[in-house]
Amino acid sequence: MVEGAIELAPGHKIGLPLAGPVMLAAGSIGYGEARHRELETGRFGGVVVGPFTRRSRGGSPPPRLAETLGGVVRRVGLQNRGVSAAVRRYGQLWPRMGCPVIAQVADSEADEAAETVGRLAVADGIAGFELLCQPEAGERETGRLLEVLLLETDLPVLVKLSLARAATLAPVAIESGAAGVVVGSPAIGAGIRADGQAVKGEMFGPGAFPMTLAALLEVKALGLSGSLVACGGVNTQQQARDCLRAGADALQLDSLVWVEPGAAVALAVALGSS
Repeated sequence: MVEGAIELAPGHKIGLPLAGPVMLAAGSIGYGEARHRELETGRFGGVVVGPFTRRSRGGSPPPRLAETLGGVVRRVGLQNRGVSAAVRRYGQLWPRMGCPVIAQVADSEADEAAETVGRLAVADGIAGFELLCQPEAGERETGRLLEVLLLETDLPVLVKLSLARAATLAPVAIESGAAGVVVGSPAIGAGIRADGQAVKGEMFGPGAFPMTLAALLEVKALGLSGSLVACGGVNTQQQARDCLRAGADALQLDSLVWVEPGAAVALAVALGSS
């Protein structure tokens, strides 16, 4: 049992305390409207809503999903309504989540990211931000984007990094002012559907967990300040506990929420998020 609050923004003037270590990852419940009736968000340490971008995006063309051994390959892109429309339609949900709400910002252009954060920073119920770094982002782009975001908000900002580049970019994120890093965005894989069509996209499911754990251990070994959050392939209590033993302060659930929302709640309760 993990007891007491977990601080995801150590040293930050506002902070980002969670009641427990198990969170819901971006994409698991959309903006909050896609929450399954069994999914009591108040049982979790926190939830990430979004992604948000300045302008609406249509997402990837079908087919978008292929089953694989140990999970699925999913290609959705950054489909979203645009920040202004999302706040108008779903902003009333966030103060009622029963736990801290973190907004994921996915713009890759600094001016657009700044507008997105500025719009969300004045919305009720947002406790912090998660900057989603694109896979192709380098050290300079990551640092600059984060610095621009921090000029727009006093709330803490986490940075979500790809598994492949987490150890390279995590020091840049912390040095540029991030409260912590999330390890990370899914690896890319491919699957063949029953109809013969191939889907190349992000890998979800328990089969993705070893890659998450490997990247997590790499980042932990750097000895950085700030918090460390694991995301990707966590489907069991054992996997969740392995993340915490490997040095994560918290972890985010993704595919488990879609497949077995009741099991996601049970995992959160078991690890002390009740």
